Amino acid sequence: MDRQIIEISNDGFSLFLHRGFIIIENKDILIRKEIPLDHILSLVISAHNITLSKNIINAITEQGANIIFCGKNYVPCSITTSCAGHWLIAPRVQQQIEASKPLQKTLWKSIIQNKIYNQAQILELFFPNHQNIIRLKQLAKNTRSNDSQNNEGVAASIYFKSLFGRNFVRDKRGGDINILLNYTYIVLRAMVIRAIYGNGLLPFLGLKHCSKTNPFPLADDLMEPFRPWADKLVFKEINKLENIQDIELIPEIKRKLTRLISTPVDTDKGCVSLNDAIFDFVGSLVSSFEDKKVKLKYPTLKEDEPSN
Repeated sequence: MDRQIIEISNDGFSLFLHRGFIIIENKDILIRKEIPLDHILSLVISAHNITLSKNIINAITEQGANIIFCGKNYVPCSITTSCAGHWLIAPRVQQQIEASKPLQKTLWKSIIQNKIYNQAQILELFFPNHQNIIRLKQLAKNTRSNDSQNNEGVAASIYFKSLFGRNFVRDKRGGDINILLNYTYIVLRAMVIRAIYGNGLLPFLGLKHCSKTNPFPLADDLMEPFRPWADKLVFKEINKLENIQDIELIPEIKRKLTRLISTPVDTDKGCVSLNDAIFDFVGSLVSSFEDKKVKLKYPTLKEDEPSN
């Protein structure tokens, strides 16, 4: 069974453990749910007033899952994850630390090339004859080491306005469409963080991203190629709405957006879920550090129709 994203978005719930299950309960409205601990990928806390214990936190993180605490507009404020990673954590971290700057710059070039190419694919899926598809593919092809010309930024401006309309502005604290994007990126980030720890790497040693206040720059690096696939889910959902000026992140939409976890993708192992593919993708970064050359293995999104 694919792991799940569990969100607590309403106040008044209490969480406790019972025989390998996490119990989510609200006695005032007579709601009680039991979820096996090993079925949880992430626990997202967006409510303001809930009750949980240290035992809950320990039990979830010991299963390789994480807990994400959100602020306004579903932007993560903090993430709790296990300190224990892969059994080869010491040598892998050493290789990560010793990765040369030229290697890091070449890895980043590869990541951005793949991201922009995926943006072109998503745009082509919904707008097959759009004039900017060729522009995006050309930007991907011409990306240099470390993306020194900021092709990522140029492509993002072209891509988002082509996909969501010329008046759209990507803002992680914005409303409307941005709320759906923020939420879906939380799901994606959780998958990447879990894969980083599971492969024995440190998430706070990034290839490109760096910030004194960001504990997960490597996750922000490695999630980049997969963002367009999250955008695809969001685009499908907003196309079902009559009014996109006042979007609400209702439970039904959240459930659909968390399907990102099980999105089918093609890899050299065959068709697998995106969650499994990301784990293997991070493993290919480990191989890159070990062999001191780019060996990143990207999954490819299975082709489908733009409508559900």
